[in-house]
Amino acid sequence: MKFGDKLIRAYFDNAYNLAYDFTIARLNRYQKLQCMCVSKLEFRDDDKVLCVGLGTGNEVLYILQRNRNVKIVGVDYSKTALRKAYSKAFVRGKEIEVLMMDVRRLEFAAGSFDSALCLHVMDFIEDKRQATEEVFRVLKDKGRFVITYPSGKEDLELGLNLLRDSIGHKVDSGKHRVRALFESLAQVVMGIVYLPLLLRRKKRPYSRDELEAMLTGLGIAHFQIEEDPVYHDFIVYGRK
Repeated sequence: MKFGDKLIRAYFDNAYNLAYDFTIARLNRYQKLQCMCVSKLEFRDDDKVLCVGLGTGNEVLYILQRNRNVKIVGVDYSKTALRKAYSKAFVRGKEIEVLMMDVRRLEFAAGSFDSALCLHVMDFIEDKRQATEEVFRVLKDKGRFVITYPSGKEDLELGLNLLRDSIGHKVDSGKHRVRALFESLAQVVMGIVYLPLLLRRKKRPYSRDELEAMLTGLGIAHFQIEEDPVYHDFIVYGRK
């Protein structure tokens, strides 16, 4: 493994994924995004579901709310994330399979999964086409998928919108505005751990037209594209 890759993995193991559940994962808008993406999939008993870029496993909890009788396999680049994800499912009475793996080289046979979920992974990958092709390769024919792609609007305005949305949600939930503000600001302070991500060279985003062309070029005919109104991620879903 190259030194740069080792450095990235160390950052995710020892910083990003330790802070994630206390910062980004608590954002109301991000929770809505995860829930909405999972709702685009259908889960039948004994289906095999792949979570690409599993992270700390919060999407697994949404899947289990819809159907506990599926087999969930999660892959990620971080052992810390995989450990957290496994633990979250286990304490809820569900054992999942977690594997350290690179989305660009998924170590599964073609057609292994009934559905695939890939959230906020393409933000970190240069060759999104290669990663997308791998997800489709391991998906069965007519298997369902949800993949998010960055729209290129990751800037200060996005951060302010998320902060504003978080405060508004807390106030609507009955908290005093001042308390809601301080709680949200505390999350921002804890979020300093994400500074390296803000300073990194941004990966090339896609436009809606480019996404449509890429998916069509990969032979995917049945798909739709939506854009989250706050996060501004493109949400691509459909079936292979």
